[in-house]
Amino acid sequence: MTQVFEVSGMHCGGCASRVQRAATALAPGATVTLDPPRLTLPDGAKLDAEAINKALAEFGDYSAKPLAG
Repeated sequence: MTQVFEVSGMHCGGCASRVQRAATALAPGATVTLDPPRLTLPDGAKLDAEAINKALAEFGDYSAKPLAG
């Protein structure tokens, strides 16, 4: 099942690029979009918001939360 997270703190392409690097390190195949600010993990990747936020903290002031759906 695909997991989607809303990412706060992304304001430009550079932000999205940093979040993409962090996400790809955790789950190859992860995708990041700026508008809307989302991080989508590939099928089979099982990560929680805590693990993602720990990785994002190394790249800037970004925060991910599961998208309600």
